[in-house]
Amino acid sequence: MTTTTLTVWFLDEVEIDLTLTQIDVYGSHWTFTGATTATGEPLMQRSDDTPLPLSEVYATYGPLIPAPRPVTRADAYTVLTACPAPTPRTFAALLGRLRRRKDTGTTGESTPAPAVSRP
Repeated sequence: MTTTTLTVWFLDEVEIDLTLTQIDVYGSHWTFTGATTATGEPLMQRSDDTPLPLSEVYATYGPLIPAPRPVTRADAYTVLTACPAPTPRTFAALLGRLRRRKDTGTTGESTPAPAVSRP
């Protein structure tokens, strides 16, 4: 077992980012220990369990997906300020167009065919 600075590992043509916590199909979280096997394969560990080679984790516990990272204040601010709010004039114009569509019956909704009485 050696310690190395791996960041990415390819397994079955799938790129696995070792800097991120990985989640298996059962919901367990796996992290790269920073150590490798004698053949250079990364060792992954779940909580206090014994580290396992990445290929064994992948084969036994199914495909791994990166754990979502928590949203930071900076991320939230970026999203909220990416698209400016419409001005009152723009909003009024949009409402006017929607009202005209409703009045002319061009809302895109299907209307039932008129009832025809038959003798």
